[in-house]
Amino acid sequence: YVWTQDDISNLNTPKKSYMSVRGNVYDITDFIKQTTHGNSANPGRPDLLQMYAGYDTNSSFPIPVREACPDLLSEKDDPNYTIYFPVRGATDDPEAFGDNRFKHYRPSDPNSDELKDYDFYRKYFLPNMEKFKKGGVVWKMDWIESMYKDNSLFWRVIDKEVFNFQPYIQAIKYRGNINNKYNILDERFEKILDQSGYGTADITQDWQGLNWDAQTRQRNYDCMKTLFYVGKVDSRESVRCLFTNYMLVAFACVLMLVVLVKFLTALQFAKKPRPALPDRFVVCQVPCYTEDEESIAKTINSLTTLEYTDNQKLIFIICDGNIVGSGNEKSTPRIVLDILGVDPEYDPPGRDYLAIAEGSRRHNIGK
Repeated sequence: YVWTQDDISNLNTPKKSYMSVRGNVYDITDFIKQTTHGNSANPGRPDLLQMYAGYDTNSSFPIPVREACPDLLSEKDDPNYTIYFPVRGATDDPEAFGDNRFKHYRPSDPNSDELKDYDFYRKYFLPNMEKFKKGGVVWKMDWIESMYKDNSLFWRVIDKEVFNFQPYIQAIKYRGNINNKYNILDERFEKILDQSGYGTADITQDWQGLNWDAQTRQRNYDCMKTLFYVGKVDSRESVRCLFTNYMLVAFACVLMLVVLVKFLTALQFAKKPRPALPDRFVVCQVPCYTEDEESIAKTINSLTTLEYTDNQKLIFIICDGNIVGSGNEKSTPRIVLDILGVDPEYDPPGRDYLAIAEGSRRHNIGK
C-alpha cells in the first residue's frame, strides 16, 4: 500500500494515527498507547507521542552524516559524529528541525544507552518499527515539478525515487560551510542538483549520464538514499496502472452494447400479423371428476370461444365415473348434461366397451 502525505496528515487521531519517516509509513495507533517507551527523564507519554501522528517525522530521527555515508565522510572530518542535515543556521524553516518533537539522537538524552549509539536509526528504530510498517509514501509528479519550478526547492526524482535535497543544498551554500565540510556528494552530481530551474525535477538521465565508476555511483546513491529519500513517484494514475480498469470498462461497454442490440432486435414496432387458422379439425378434451357446476360451465364456455369454426371443433367431455363431488347435489355426469341442456328426465343408456386391462376388468360400461 502507498499513501500521499495528505493521506497521512488526515490520520492523526487516537483511533487512527499514522506517521511517515524517510519514505515509509507507520501505523503508530497502538504504539502510542504503550507506557514503556522512553525513560524517567524523557517519558514517552501518549500525549507526547500523539504529536507524531499525521506528520513526516524525519527531523525526529536524525542520522549522523558520517554514519549514513561512511565512505564519503571520514572519521578525520567528523570524529564526534556532529554533522547532521539539515544544518542549524543554514535554513530558517523551523519545521525542518521539528523542535516541537523529541529528537532521537545522543544530544537529546546522553544517558540513554540506545541513543548513545550513533547508528540508532538502523539498529533500534527500523527493527522495532518494522511490525508497524504499512507501506510507502508517494508524491505526485506535478507537485514535485511545482516544488522545483515554482518554489525553487531542490526536490529531485531519480528512477522514480523522490529525494528532498533541500537540506543539502542549503548546507553547502551556507556561509558556515568552512572548507566545504558539508560537500559530501560528488561535485559532478552537485552541479546536476543545482540547475536553477532548468529542465525538470526528474534528473534520471543526467544521473545515468554521469561519467563515474560504479563504486563512486553506489557510494553516492547509498548516502543520499539514507539521508534524503522521501518516497516514490505516485504512478497509480498512469496508463500502466489504470490499463486493467480501462479494459474492464471496455468489456462492460461491449456487453452492454450486445444486450442493447439484442433488446432492440427483440422489439416489434409493427403490428404482429395474425396467423391464418389451420384448416383442420380440433378436438378439445375436458375430463371431469368432482368439479362443481360453475367450474365445469366456465371451462366449456371458454372452449366455445375458440376461433376455430364450429364445424371443425369438437368438445369432448369425459366424466370419470358417476360421482357426486363435495358440495354438489348432483352427480358430475348429471351436471354436465344439465349444462348442455339435456332433458333432466333423460337417462342415457349404458354402452359396453373393452378397456385396457386384464381379465374381467376389461369389460366396462360408459354412457
